[in-house]
Amino acid sequence: MLALETAVKAVDSDTYFYGEGWTAPDRGVTQADQINLAGSQIGTFNDRIREAIRGGAFFNGLGDGDQLYAGDRIKAGLAGTLNNYILQDSNGVTSTTSSLGGYAVDPADIINYVSKHDGETLWDKFNYELPGDLSLAQRVRAQNIGLGLPLMAQGIPFLQMGGDLLRSKSMDRNTYDAGDWFNKIDFTKQSNNFNVGLPLAQDNQGAWETIGSFAYSPERAASMSDVEFAGEVFQELLSIRADSPLFRLTTGEDILARVGFHNIGRSQAPGVIAMSIDDSAGMTDIDPMNDALMVIVNASYDEQSVSVNTATGFALHATQASSIDSVVRGASFAEGDVDNPGNGLFTVPAQTIAVFVKAQGTEQGMGISAFATAGAPDVVPYGSTAVYLRGSMNDWGTATEFNYEGDGIYRATYTLEAGTEYNFKVANADWDNPNLGGQAGQTAVTEAVTYSLDGGENLQFTPADTALYEFIFDAADMDNQTLLISKDNPFFGTQVYLRGGMNDWGTANAMTYVGDKVFTAYIDVAAGDYEFKVASEDWSTVDFGAPENTDEARNMVPGDVFDTSTGGGDNFRLAITDAEEYAFIFDTSGMTNTIAVFKSQFFGATPVYLRGGMNGWGTDNQFIYSQGEYSLTLDVSAGSVEFKVADADWANINIGAVDGDNKAVTLGAPLMMLQGSNDNLVLDAPATGSYTFTVRGPNPLSPTVTVTQN
Repeated sequence: MLALETAVKAVDSDTYFYGEGWTAPDRGVTQADQINLAGSQIGTFNDRIREAIRGGAFFNGLGDGDQLYAGDRIKAGLAGTLNNYILQDSNGVTSTTSSLGGYAVDPADIINYVSKHDGETLWDKFNYELPGDLSLAQRVRAQNIGLGLPLMAQGIPFLQMGGDLLRSKSMDRNTYDAGDWFNKIDFTKQSNNFNVGLPLAQDNQGAWETIGSFAYSPERAASMSDVEFAGEVFQELLSIRADSPLFRLTTGEDILARVGFHNIGRSQAPGVIAMSIDDSAGMTDIDPMNDALMVIVNASYDEQSVSVNTATGFALHATQASSIDSVVRGASFAEGDVDNPGNGLFTVPAQTIAVFVKAQGTEQGMGISAFATAGAPDVVPYGSTAVYLRGSMNDWGTATEFNYEGDGIYRATYTLEAGTEYNFKVANADWDNPNLGGQAGQTAVTEAVTYSLDGGENLQFTPADTALYEFIFDAADMDNQTLLISKDNPFFGTQVYLRGGMNDWGTANAMTYVGDKVFTAYIDVAAGDYEFKVASEDWSTVDFGAPENTDEARNMVPGDVFDTSTGGGDNFRLAITDAEEYAFIFDTSGMTNTIAVFKSQFFGATPVYLRGGMNGWGTDNQFIYSQGEYSLTLDVSAGSVEFKVADADWANINIGAVDGDNKAVTLGAPLMMLQGSNDNLVLDAPATGSYTFTVRGPNPLSPTVTVTQN
């Protein structure tokens, strides 16, 4: 294919090659498929955006995971289905769109379409996939969105003849042998050819009963006015695409730099896409008429508003301001108000694609950054795909999931027995991406030595000591992924102590290693002033004090978290006013070690309650303190319930979610909370029954909550 393209372009350089790009049985040759042709500028049909639209979930109105995932895939398609576009998905995870099926390097690699000769037309397919209770007008508007999305996308749109006229083939999914009766297109627009007969049995008999149920549904039978309306709306969107070269970016680099999304993450409105295309000063002026475009796709069944950081000076596109569609004429932009200055509000009616423009003045001005909402993201290499340590230590199952730590690093821990050979790999649940091991004959992993995951053979590791080990999987460079195995305890084999005036500088108070590179000691301390350090018995293997000899670096009171030295240093000073048990937390997990001191009973004498939908937000369920944690058990009904941790008058203790993107509680997993939060926590109880809520500190400003099902 590449050789043919080269030969043809030598004669006619303006020839464009494109084809299906599907993988087929071969005899060992390199196939001209989607992946292999990426970067060649030979176009392949993009089934990613096709299925995300035709599947109908984006239009289901349920706000469920299917609708959100379809929206993520459509966003990836709007960004040219690139393999390296960075998108924050509906799980709040930022990753390259390769995790959503992206494969292109250049927009010319992509043919965006929703229907062609194979399969049902979009109108017919939507009869199966859209909610059954939609009116005819709603079905027409859904068709307009489905057909309009490829026109808004980077890449090359491919349009089936008659799709703009609600074309039907009377539900026939393969009209190759069906003749003109089923393939007819009525350009007089009197009919869209729906329900002209039962389609041929050879490819449709299994669906005859369902097709028959559609035959007498007036909400599926488009009239001439419906066909005319759909055709006009399509022509408007087509002209909008033609008006601005920003819809036709010619390099992957331009897409990465200019295309941004603004209704993203866990708190996004389902069924709504807000996409900007930037042409700001400082960039090559691709569109001399506009500094930016904003496309709002509202596939929901209600009006939606999206506030976008730094959005100013936008107006509805002139074509839509005078549209045949009275609904889209109601779309509007409002400048940010006094409470949200400089951050404009786009409002779009239900089931509508609205395009807004920021007109360019006499010279190029500020548009809207692709990162106005997402910021400079941390790219999660495998996106929302869970990655597991799978091997003989856990029956090759998915019990041990890697936690994403940031900057391309995943981390898991497992307790291993000395002298036992463990076989394992790094893989996802389906053993496909990732499914990483080593090269044959080079599969032995050595403790504390970085290993390159460049093969598919099982790895082997034999620990010298029985201990908790950490597995650091580094996928920041997808072409050179590595694994490092080492003991989780950074001071393994050496006991760490809290040593100071409260224990005559001795070794009476051993610190307990609790995992995640954190050591704790719970000690009864009398009122008074003390000095202390964290050290080993020999004062040399471990010895951490203050980083400098200043009051700011040394003088502590309960509730403080201070950096330590990198070794040695002056004593910390601690002023205790209340005689009681205190928690000393030595944390070595960060770039700098820290020491913190808190009261063990971190809410003090204040009664604290679980307050939420399960108890009318009242104070019937008080937490009980014991051994450094607060807990209670109560019955919860199946379903979603919101709650917080608070005192009786919500005054001094009012603890909720860190933010709206991190409010969902996973059973058995601790979730960080935040004092003073306005966001409720959310538990999706799988069944009616008994649940235990446990709050652990010791920092009262950011404790964790763990919910377990009994």
